[in-house]
Amino acid sequence: MGPQQHKLAKSHRFLPLIGLACLCPTSTRAIVSSYGGTNIFNGVYINEVIGANAFYNQGFGGQRVVIANIEAGTIWGGHESLQGRVTRTLSDPAITGTQLGQNDWHATFVGHALAGSGMFTYQDGIAPLSQLWSGAIATSWSGAPLEQYVGSFSTTEASFLYPYRTALVTGVDGVRANVINSSWGFGDPTGSTAETIAIDAMLRSSGAIGVFSAGNSGPLGNTVGGPGSGYNGITVGALTNTELRPTYDTVADFSSRGWSDAYNPQTNVVLTNARATIDIVAPGDNLTMAFYGGMSGGHVAGSDPTGGSGQFYISNMSGTSFSAPIVAGAAALMVDAGKAYGIAEMTHPLVVKAALMAGATPTQGWDNGQYFDGAVIRTTQALDLAAGAGALNLAKTHSIYVGNSVLISGLGYFSDGANTLGVAGMSGASNLAASGWDLGAIQSGTNIYTMAGVMAAGSEFSAVLTWYAARGFDVSLSSAQDTALSNLSLELWCLDQNLGQRMVGRSESPWGTTEHLRFTLTETGQYQLRVLWEGQNYQTASTPDLLTEYGLAWSITPIPEPSLATMISVSLMIFFMSRKRQNGSP
Repeated sequence: MGPQQHKLAKSHRFLPLIGLACLCPTSTRAIVSSYGGTNIFNGVYINEVIGANAFYNQGFGGQRVVIANIEAGTIWGGHESLQGRVTRTLSDPAITGTQLGQNDWHATFVGHALAGSGMFTYQDGIAPLSQLWSGAIATSWSGAPLEQYVGSFSTTEASFLYPYRTALVTGVDGVRANVINSSWGFGDPTGSTAETIAIDAMLRSSGAIGVFSAGNSGPLGNTVGGPGSGYNGITVGALTNTELRPTYDTVADFSSRGWSDAYNPQTNVVLTNARATIDIVAPGDNLTMAFYGGMSGGHVAGSDPTGGSGQFYISNMSGTSFSAPIVAGAAALMVDAGKAYGIAEMTHPLVVKAALMAGATPTQGWDNGQYFDGAVIRTTQALDLAAGAGALNLAKTHSIYVGNSVLISGLGYFSDGANTLGVAGMSGASNLAASGWDLGAIQSGTNIYTMAGVMAAGSEFSAVLTWYAARGFDVSLSSAQDTALSNLSLELWCLDQNLGQRMVGRSESPWGTTEHLRFTLTETGQYQLRVLWEGQNYQTASTPDLLTEYGLAWSITPIPEPSLATMISVSLMIFFMSRKRQNGSP
């Protein structure tokens, strides 16, 4: 592979000298929105917006997890939020005489969002106690004339592969990354270039979670590029807020989205508008971030406006580059919890992805193409084209992932039975809790998951099924192979003693690696999830392996009954309205 051109997944609205400010450390422990407060340092706290306190309150800050940020340049450890945070840098030592491995302004923003630490600074990243590795792939940067901070860069095959293979395959001193984040991209709408296939293959074989920014080419469709256009990671879009709506519940216009095309390597045919590629969205607009102004990496002209100080921040930063590390940090908190619980399947990337998505909150205008055919709620789309499963909500994900269970030092954990934390075997189970997850496998027929007890009408139901595309890779990009893509479906059934078993929901997207159902139950009854094998979209292996692993997560949440105080208040209001009418009031 010769030199390749790539771009950082940042918004075009970046203005490097606007909002630059120095602030000494305070007690605030969160990434901060530039909106929602009296200044750029006390706006909405992003860690709280995404519900990370659910994990922090149990002592999970990522301390059992290695996160590798792999992009153009390396994270600058001189900023107060990142002092001592980067424990390893990953760039090919055999490449000399280039800009490979240089500290970079963009990587520093992303490192702050991932794992900046309040031990040293004003703001915490999402996983502030994790081990942070920084990988670099750019051998040179380039931009328009007079441009000072550039986002275009070149790579070689060796510079590209080294940090990914080190983090995911070979490791360092026997340690490999648990989570990787990549906030960069290139044109690959079908997810079929050798680079995207190679990363997908390494994720599948390594057991690591890969998180990728969607890009900033929205609001048009078919704008998600590689590596986010692949199948085996988590692709993240950006949420925005305003002074009037500071809660990050709307997808930003710049955020890339589907429909996306797909490529069938067996028939050599490109299918247009075949799949939804965004998995989830997180805050990615109007953020206050750690600033690196040094003359290296993508800072190619001008001078350092900070004078080398590590106490400067920049406001109103925008881009899916920043929403992706927020999700990667969230995944790290989950893996931290899974390691503490000692349940091997709990840290599986497919389980983490399914739980993150099942716990997501619908955004403004969320629509995954569901329709009612007279008997069944169906979708052939599965995900919202711009928001995926919705906005990251770690509080809800926590209720699915660990629920009310409690760790007991040296003795494992105690569970009250309100959650199912995986089931024995790989083919379904019965007597399951209303929320939970499982790692399963299927190669034919149907795997059945039957809930215990009766679920009330009006309960909110959400379930996500996700699996891998079978992709292979050895040591060079020429070895990258797209092998197989299974087609699974997800159904919800109601078990009625009088009317018998009836399907009430079905997600049947024909191309992709995710199914998703979310709706309000319309009747009281016992319910059952079914995972169905629908064959394969393609299979290029001479000796096919049909067995497909999947992660499944679900939640059936009753609508809370009104409190006694609420009922008394409503009764009094009705009483006084009645008295007014009796007295002749209109």
